[in-house]
Amino acid sequence: MLRGLIASFILVSLCVVIHSLGLVLLADWLINHPLRTNPQFSIRRYTSLLISVFAFITLLHLVETVVWAGFYYWWGHFRDFETSWYFSLGSYTTIGYGDVLLPAMWRMLGGIEGINGVLLCGLSTAFLFVIVNNMFRTRWRHRSTRSTSEAETTLVSDRTSS
Repeated sequence: MLRGLIASFILVSLCVVIHSLGLVLLADWLINHPLRTNPQFSIRRYTSLLISVFAFITLLHLVETVVWAGFYYWWGHFRDFETSWYFSLGSYTTIGYGDVLLPAMWRMLGGIEGINGVLLCGLSTAFLFVIVNNMFRTRWRHRSTRSTSEAETTLVSDRTSS
């Protein structure tokens, strides 16, 4: 049991490092993205940007499940890597069909992987919320300034014509 707790602590730590590093790199990419300098993005450009962000975050989660699956396979808990990854995906996402099980001595790892997955998915959700909120605020600010400048232009042209 102690061996399982130590292993799970190492795996959770590794996944947190992978996820944090990935989100920091993604945040840096987004900060340098033209969206920051050109808020006149079309709906299509916003959508493609969000698809890219979702794809990258999904890739991070898949890498993390591969880390867990690699551990399961390396320790011989499953006969092949595909079964290890299938179990890992089920545990990480807390679906856990129950058709593939860890040996009794190691079964708590599945639950710990589930906790790890829920927390990292929550972190991803918070990150996505910040991005969507920032997109909304940027577009709102752009429309407000455009409306204000249009009103000022109308006011100035009314004054000069009188």
